[in-house]
Order: sequence, then structure tokens, then C-alpha cells
Amino acid sequence: MLDRFKNKSNQLSSHASNLSLGHVQKMTGLVLALSGVVFLSGCLQQAELIQTDKSSPPAVVKASAPTETESAHQNKHAEPVAETIPLKAGDMYQIMVAEMMALKGFEAQAFDVVFKLAYKLRSADLAERAFQLSMKTYDAKKIAAATLLWREVAPEATTPWRASFLIALRQNNVDQALMDWQRYRALSKETLERDLLSTAQKVSASSPSESGMLFLQKLVDRHPDNWAAYFALGLLADSLNQFDVALSALEKSKVHQTEASEAKINQFLAKLYLQNPPAERGVEALLPYLKKYPTDWLVQERMARLEVQAGRYEDAVNRYKRILDANPEAHTSRLSLALIQIEQKRFKAAEQNLLEVEAKKGYSEVVHYYLGLIHQELGEPEKALSYFEKVGQGHYYVDAQLHSAEIYFAQKKSDRAFEILNATKATQPKDLIMLNRAKAIFYAASNKPKLAMEAYNKVLLLDANNISALMNQAMLFYDLNQFEAYEDNLKRVISLVPDEADALNALGYYYADQGEKLAEAEALLNRAYQLNPTSYYILDSLGWLYFQQGKYALAKEYLQKALDIQMDDEVLIHLIHTLWKLDEKEAARVLWQKNHKKFLQNSELQGLIKLLEKNG
Repeated sequence: MLDRFKNKSNQLSSHASNLSLGHVQKMTGLVLALSGVVFLSGCLQQAELIQTDKSSPPAVVKASAPTETESAHQNKHAEPVAETIPLKAGDMYQIMVAEMMALKGFEAQAFDVVFKLAYKLRSADLAERAFQLSMKTYDAKKIAAATLLWREVAPEATTPWRASFLIALRQNNVDQALMDWQRYRALSKETLERDLLSTAQKVSASSPSESGMLFLQKLVDRHPDNWAAYFALGLLADSLNQFDVALSALEKSKVHQTEASEAKINQFLAKLYLQNPPAERGVEALLPYLKKYPTDWLVQERMARLEVQAGRYEDAVNRYKRILDANPEAHTSRLSLALIQIEQKRFKAAEQNLLEVEAKKGYSEVVHYYLGLIHQELGEPEKALSYFEKVGQGHYYVDAQLHSAEIYFAQKKSDRAFEILNATKATQPKDLIMLNRAKAIFYAASNKPKLAMEAYNKVLLLDANNISALMNQAMLFYDLNQFEAYEDNLKRVISLVPDEADALNALGYYYADQGEKLAEAEALLNRAYQLNPTSYYILDSLGWLYFQQGKYALAKEYLQKALDIQMDDEVLIHLIHTLWKLDEKEAARVLWQKNHKKFLQNSELQGLIKLLEKNG
């Protein structure tokens, strides 16, 4: 076949516009060698069509090809495929030049040449090549023009019709996309299910989300009894993070499942249930499938994760053990099992599982981090430090450094703790926030409130709405007698999180203790109490508020509840004050005598009875 192409080229060399026979042969060989299978087959087919019968005149063609826009307009109502026009030596030369352009990265210029030739010659192979080149240009107009031309000259080809419905979707023309998809389906040799699933993947990759979702929904409407239509809609919705839509579609897909599709549907459902709380719903929905197919280990693993989310830890542990009995190399499942065991404080069992995957590729960092946590929890700081030091740059690096600093700080080696924090390399905002929060906590614990304040300011520069930083900074403001700033921080927290019980309590207690804004204090504390009615410190705040309002019997009720929950020195002080006001002085003395030695560090409590007796 290659020799025939060369022979025909030789016959037409005199018409090649000063192109010598040697040049034709050299260029032809180079292009054929480099331009790819599609182009090779196209050129050979065209070469075979060169006419040798002088009595058969060539078909009449236009003097020049239209622009891409004109072609798109003319092809809108495509006529039956035109007769292919023979390839001339000049055409061959242009094709070779175009391929050399493409080879050097000038795809747009190559497209212009090939597109005009394809239009003139009505060649399906050249139209296909023009389409391939248009895709490399990323030019929507060129792609559309090439698609329409290819569709016109080769109406039975499936690829241009597939491209057509995607182009229509890109233009938000859903109705046109549906018509083009139907034409594609009429030509496709694939099953409906396979085409629906591949369509979802292509729409997900290239179409506007709203048009894509509407298009897939309309395919569902056209194929309401086919599981793949719902599955395709779910695939697209999942890619767009519309998890509730995806889950609804997959549950409908399950209604129409076949024996062949059952596993695929349930595996996808398991993934979606993990993304759509409550987890208990997913657990209940997947149990019948796993009873029927207990060796679907992918669904078993996802079920175990759902059980963890649902708080069914023992069920998850048993499931992971079954997975590992069947698949000892399921390292991720073994790691997950170890993490549950850490949560359950089964540290030795967790350690054993972690050590089994320690040497596996990709697991060493996470394993060393959690082994460090285990030994820190077990009160073995040196072992913990040895594991944390093995955690290199990666996801767990900053956390490991923070735990190391925490260990040294607890050992009264604050200089070493700060040395680690200052040497820790962090570039991500979340890591910088953790580092500065740790510094702030250590500075505050070292009685260096100003340095702690500076560290919290750095946190808030990175995240102005960081609730933890705002709350902790507020406490520093209080200790520094900067009460206006203290109040501002708490108000900001409440504005960001209206149900933040600790902030409501702190601000309400502040007003109550100052004896000001008592009505506002009562509203704040009642909200805190509704959110957390068993919190001893909220009960104490309410009791102290009622004391300030002169409602001593009510104050005694709440303060006694608080003391019953937690023997706390501040609550004890408040209750003794209240009993004294109620003229239950003997009860106050007994309460003090029984408990004051538990809090020798509290000088106010130690001298409280003498102070009350002095003041009457």
C-alpha cells in the first residue's frame, strides 16, 4: 500500500508546484512515519482514489473553503453526504505541510489547512483529522466547525455526534443536546447502560453544571426503568458535590438494578452514605446487601466506616477483623482498626496493628504519629518522642511537632518546647494557626500574657473568626483587666456562633459579677442553661446572678445543684455567701469547715467566714 502511494505521487509530481520528486518522497516518508495511525489510513485511502481514467472528470469543488462560522451555519441542516473528491498532488503537499506544523506544535495553523481541504474534498478521514487537531487547539469555534463538517461527510460516524451533544451542552442548549444524543445512540454499537454511564463521565468533565444536571435528568425521564440512567445522574451529582441528589438517584437506581449492576450500585451507595449523614441510615440500608454478598470487601470496608460514624465501634471492630481475616494485606483496614482501638484506649492492641503496617510503603508517617500518641497516653514520653521524631514533612508533621513540644513543656523544659515550635516549618494557614495557638497556650501557662496575646493576634490575622482564639484571648483580656476588650471578644463569638454556651455564660457571668446589665445577663445565662443544663459552671453563674438580684432562695437552689455536680472553690464561695444572706449561718460555717482545706490555695475561701462575721 505504501508503494502504491509513492507511485501515485510520482505520477503527479509535475503538478506539485515546483516540488521535486525527491522532496515528495522524503516528505511523504517522514509524514507517514510520524503523523499517526488515523492520518496514515486516511491518506492511503485518498491516494487510492486518485483517478487514472481520463474519461472520468473530477467532481466540481468551490474555489475556496468557507470560514469556520460559515461551515457551522451551512452544516446546521446537513445534506446527505457528498461524493468524495479525488486527492491531487497539491492537496497531498498541503496535508504534509499541515502535519509538519502539528508536529512542531502549531496545531491551530495545521487545523486551518486540513479543515479547508476536508471541506473541499468531502473527505471523512480528513474531517476526522481536522477534528483531532481542533481538540488540541482548545478553540471552541474550531471544534464546533470540525464536528459539524465530520458529521456531514460521515453521518454514520458516532464520535462527531457524541461531540455534538457535548458542544450543545456547553452552549446550554439542552434540547439540541438531547436530539444529538439520540442520533448518537441510534448509531452506537454500545449497550444503552454503557452509553449512559460514559455520557455522565463526559458531561461531568466538560459541561456547565446546571445544563448537565438537566440533561441527565431528561435522560432519566426518557429511560425511567433503566438503572444506568439514575446511576449516571448520581455520578454527575456526586462530581458536583450535590450528595443528596446523588443519593436519591442511586436509591432509585437500586429499585431497577439487575444482577450484573447490583454490586456497582451498592458500592456507589456505600460511598454516598458516608457523605450523607446520618450514618445509621446507610448502615441499615446496606445490611441486606452484605448479608447476600458478604465477600464484597469494598462495601464491607465502607460499612465499617459508617459504623464508626454511627458510634457502633464494636460492630466496626468486628467487621474490620473479618476483612483482615480474609485479606491480611488490607493495610488501610488494619490502620482504621488501630485508630478505633486508640479511641477505645485499647492501646496495646492498637500498637500491634500499627506495627504490622509500619514498614508498608506509604504508611510509615501515619503509623509513627499514632504510635507516638499511644506512648504519650501511656505516660511513656521518651518512646513517644522517639516516634514523633520519625514523622517527616507531610500531613502529620506539624501535629507531631506540637505533641513533642507538649511533652517537653509538661517536663518543665519550656525552652526546648519553644525551640521545637520555632523550628517547625509550616506554610499552610491551618498549620500556622495550630503553631501560634500552641505558643499562645504555653506563653499563658508560663505567665507571659503579653506574648500569649501576640500569638493569638497572629492566629486571628490568619482566621479572624477563630472561636477558640477569640475565647482564649478574652480570658487573657480579663486577667489583664482589659474588660472592654474582653466584652468585645465575647460579643464577637456570640455573633458568630449564637449557641456558643461558654461565651454566653462568660459574658452573662461577667455582667452578673459586676452587678450591671442584670436583665441582659439573665437572658444570656438562660440561653446557656438551655443549651447545657447539667453544666456546673452555668448553674453557678445563674445562682450568682440571682444572688446579685437579691433572689437568695433561688440562688441557693442553683448553687447547691452546681456543688452537687462538682466540688469547686468558686461555687463553694458563692453558696456560703448565699447561706449567710439567708441567715443560715451555722450551715454556712459547717459547709466551710468541711471543705475549705480542699482548696488551700484559695485565700479568699480560707478567710471567708471571718470576713462574713466581721461584716455581720
